[in-house]
Amino acid sequence: MHRFLPGICPHLHYILGLCYVYYPITSGLRQDHRNHGERLITPLANLGWHREPAENNSNHAIDMYAIQTGTAKDVSFLIDFLPSYLFPNGEREIDRWGVAGISLGGHSTWICLKNDPRVTIGIPIIGCPSFLTLMRTRAAQYRLSGPPTFPDSLVSYIEHNDPSSTEPNPSLNPFLGKKILILSGGADSLVPWEASKAFIEKLDLGENGVKTVFLEDGAGHQCTREMVKRLGEFMIKWGLNA
Repeated sequence: MHRFLPGICPHLHYILGLCYVYYPITSGLRQDHRNHGERLITPLANLGWHREPAENNSNHAIDMYAIQTGTAKDVSFLIDFLPSYLFPNGEREIDRWGVAGISLGGHSTWICLKNDPRVTIGIPIIGCPSFLTLMRTRAAQYRLSGPPTFPDSLVSYIEHNDPSSTEPNPSLNPFLGKKILILSGGADSLVPWEASKAFIEKLDLGENGVKTVFLEDGAGHQCTREMVKRLGEFMIKWGLNA
């Protein structure tokens, strides 16, 4: 997920190609994030807070959460109907679904993992599962807080639906048994690791789950070659061989 990234997508195509050589029934699907790439409608909604009025998006928190939540719902929508289009006569059955996303796509990957039990493999890349922690820190740089920057209705929705809202009760934990690879940059100032650290460290995936964290020293808000390499290895191990 997210927009087309010329420096990264060739590596993802290579990974999918390699998987297909050894596992011919493997397939992958890439989609633009909402309001990105070919789905762009309102450029302003992709901007953040800014001291220059012409570049300032006062609805940054609302737009960002709406976009990433909507994209996660798009993924579930595809899972609902894609098998019928691909195999209308029941020729094959898709038995495993995984999602990977970069930046906003990483945020949406976390939401997919929480909300859709069919998504059992997730690779959030430079994304964050704790939206309010991330955005309140970002807003503080502009001396922003509370409504209308963070409307009460938005905060209430996030507190009840964000991945970070997961109940400690094992019977209510939607992440149990899932395989998750977290790829982050140690020098990422836009989505700093500190915003994700507390949630990820306490995240319990159960005895059948896998939680792997790769925090790349010196990497900023970028998907590096090493991250792509680890993504490929993880998908082959848990998406194809498991």
